[in-house]
Amino acid sequence: MEFFSFFANSFVGQIYYITLGCYVLVSLFFCAVICSEKELAFPSMLNAVSQFSCFVVCLLLFDCLFNLGTSTQLVQYHVYSMLFLCFFLVASLLTLLANIDFMNASNLNKFEYDALFCFVLFSSICLCFANDFLTFYLAIELQSLSLYVFASFSRNSEFSTESGLKYFIFGAVISCFLLFGISLIYLCFGTVSFEFLFKLINKSNNLLPLIGVLFILITFFFKTGSAPFHTWLTEVYDGAILPVTMLFAVVPKIIIFSILVKLFLSILVDLKNVWLAFFLVGSLASIILGTFAAIYQKRLKRLFAYSTIAHSGFILLGIVASNTDAISSITFYIMVYSLLTVLLFSLLIFSSVSVTNFPAYLSSWTSNALKNYNFIIALCFVLFSIAGIPPLIGFFTKFFVIFSLVSEQFFVTSFLVVITSSLACFYYIRLIKTFFFTKYSKNGFWISNTKRQATEYVVSVLLFFNVAFVFYPGPISLLADVMGLCLL
Repeated sequence: MEFFSFFANSFVGQIYYITLGCYVLVSLFFCAVICSEKELAFPSMLNAVSQFSCFVVCLLLFDCLFNLGTSTQLVQYHVYSMLFLCFFLVASLLTLLANIDFMNASNLNKFEYDALFCFVLFSSICLCFANDFLTFYLAIELQSLSLYVFASFSRNSEFSTESGLKYFIFGAVISCFLLFGISLIYLCFGTVSFEFLFKLINKSNNLLPLIGVLFILITFFFKTGSAPFHTWLTEVYDGAILPVTMLFAVVPKIIIFSILVKLFLSILVDLKNVWLAFFLVGSLASIILGTFAAIYQKRLKRLFAYSTIAHSGFILLGIVASNTDAISSITFYIMVYSLLTVLLFSLLIFSSVSVTNFPAYLSSWTSNALKNYNFIIALCFVLFSIAGIPPLIGFFTKFFVIFSLVSEQFFVTSFLVVITSSLACFYYIRLIKTFFFTKYSKNGFWISNTKRQATEYVVSVLLFFNVAFVFYPGPISLLADVMGLCLL
């Protein structure tokens, strides 16, 4: 089969995929046998598995650098996809490192986390390089099955179990939508290959493929947490434990957005008149809903969930502009926002390791700067960047998207987005007000000197990246421009 002939093209690729398969089998063996034996599940074994997970990710990153341009019928190695995968692996590696300290400090079963993360990793790779809807469907279902378990990872928590059940029900319905949309396209053209659809779909006057594309678009809106298919996102963010929330916010969305950009701006670009209105309405609804709903939130992770919905709307706005500058701005936005999200949740994990219960309510953070001054300063710095305060890196992400909209003469939309983004700064500033100026509450907490070596490294690197961009923005901006040119 041509799918498996790809692995023979690279000796390094053979080593990696054999290692990945063996690692999944060994992890499952640990989950089924060794973890039930208390005398065998000791911390050194947990650390060894975590370090080997990071090694596996680094090995794939090394493999990608030597396999640019390789392609098969089912799996297409495009330069855009390869570069996006490299960034995805970097973000995944940072996510794994940031979660090591939390897992060691908690009583959760770490073996299951690494095994499931490997399944998400493998499915994301297949999804990134999918060249037809069959591979796309199988990869997204494999990813979803792992994420269902992740959503209810904390078995002793009613909130985690509830969020996992809701996500499973919503995800099953959306999978039916995706399969129905793919079947309509196959019924009309007799193929699900992206390459053939690019040649055939603009010559068809049939209504069936248009309906199929809209059902597929609904699936993407659900996976990215965009309005009006966003309800699962707030439940999962609030109910899941911090490492799982971090994983949902970073790892799957990078690949979902990359395939979304590639599919609608490269393959289905001739149907722009059909999907443009849906992207425009969905993006504006996500920004407006995410902005105003976050103002009334009293729980910290729910606030960040609605913030994520608003940022997803910005990425969809870049697709509305649909030009070379827009693709570069989307790519830049995805990379920067993913790293800022990793930094934000790394700081939250940093604080939660030394406390018994994570301070979920905003009232628990009142006057926290009096106790944890350096930590709060770093957290405020990240919040300012996510809010888009110049000259931090988050400002340029929103500026580039709005600039691409203006270049395509979406003046009213740009005006609404600027006003809404200005209002969105309110709840970030309210958080900072809570940290520094709100009257002291007994629910406050103290961050002790507990060792958090891996998380400290991640926070330090990403904080340096956030500051360095202000003085030297060239490399990441150039990378986004190159990726935009590769796609068109």
